[in-house]
Amino acid sequence: MRKVGDLLREFLRDRGWLSGSPYEPLFSGWPKIAGSMAAHARLTDIQGGYLIVEVDHPGWIQMVRLREASLLEAARKAAPAVPVEGVRVRLRGNARE
Repeated sequence: MRKVGDLLREFLRDRGWLSGSPYEPLFSGWPKIAGSMAAHARLTDIQGGYLIVEVDHPGWIQMVRLREASLLEAARKAAPAVPVEGVRVRLRGNARE
């Protein structure tokens, strides 16, 4: 069974709405970029060169921060045209970073 996000991405790509977006590889490739953390940490936005990552539990905030260097390296490889400077982490459902 395919995930809804994958179907939506395919739908948008087929219509040309995602083509040419330098950010698309970050969102579509997030599971590979984040590895095992992807189940608990999802990329929600990119603002001013920062990956905005939401986590589902406070403990994952520390895990994302500990792996920030490897996340940045993988993100830069996935989307070399996007200037990625850092990661900002927030708890899902929380307005603060």
